[in-house]
Amino acid sequence: MHPYFLAGIAALLVAVLNFFSKSLLEAGLSPFEVCACRESVTATVFAVILLLVDRNAFRIKLKDLWIFILFAAFNVISNVCMFAAQDMVPLEVASVLEMTSPYFILVFAYFLFGDRITKRKVLASVVMFLGCILITGIVDEGADIPVLGVAIGLLSGVTLAAFTLGSKYTATRNISENTSMFYFFMISALMVLPFADLGHIADVAVSEGKFIPYIIMLGVLGTLIPNYIAIYTIRRGDPATIAIIITSSIVVSTIIGVVAFGDEFGLRDLIGMILVMAAITLLDPPKSIKDRVGEDDPLDEDLL
Repeated sequence: MHPYFLAGIAALLVAVLNFFSKSLLEAGLSPFEVCACRESVTATVFAVILLLVDRNAFRIKLKDLWIFILFAAFNVISNVCMFAAQDMVPLEVASVLEMTSPYFILVFAYFLFGDRITKRKVLASVVMFLGCILITGIVDEGADIPVLGVAIGLLSGVTLAAFTLGSKYTATRNISENTSMFYFFMISALMVLPFADLGHIADVAVSEGKFIPYIIMLGVLGTLIPNYIAIYTIRRGDPATIAIIITSSIVVSTIIGVVAFGDEFGLRDLIGMILVMAAITLLDPPKSIKDRVGEDDPLDEDLL
């Protein structure tokens, strides 16, 4: 199956995460507690799967342990910075700042792995970002936004980009997808659990019958499956392109917000969604367009 198609599936599942996380936040869990549920369920369920199908995935070399700790830290820092930014700037602004990660992936992948930075990738990134700005409504916010909040939000994008590239780096050291995935999230869970009130999580979980399934689905549908797909595809495709495609999850998130939570939907949202889908099409245009343009497509030229 084509890596870009799989990335599209991951984008759909990442959007599903927002439904479960928003429901749990509205039920009274803190962002750290939702994060703890997410990381813990992901690591636990994947450990059970590996016990059944790939026990060798638990074996690592001590000299590689720092890699898992480093990239797990990037994952946790990204989440913490996102939560902190949400407290300091409007939610829409914080979301857009985190969505700068594909830009950082473009730069990191160029210097770390020698990946190409083409006109097509840059143009698609810009179109995608404009679409995200329109969908999130940042254009409606006032200008009084604290610089520290913006800096922390950008740090969430930087660290998310670093975490995303972790799987490509582990591939260069012949570490399997299963091993990378398990230790990334197991160590992330250990890092975030001290900041969560487990008793409060248990109280909320049993307060209504739907919350336990929500927590499980948050970890499985919203995290385990899309992240495994991301790790798999980034090893087999261009990291920046995969990241841009997964960012299109904002379209599905918008639809979920309208249908499930009654969020407003207007012309601005529609234009934003069109731009996001246009960016995806630009990255992988239909065969008819490719045949018309030919092999000498100027958008495929390198910028660097």
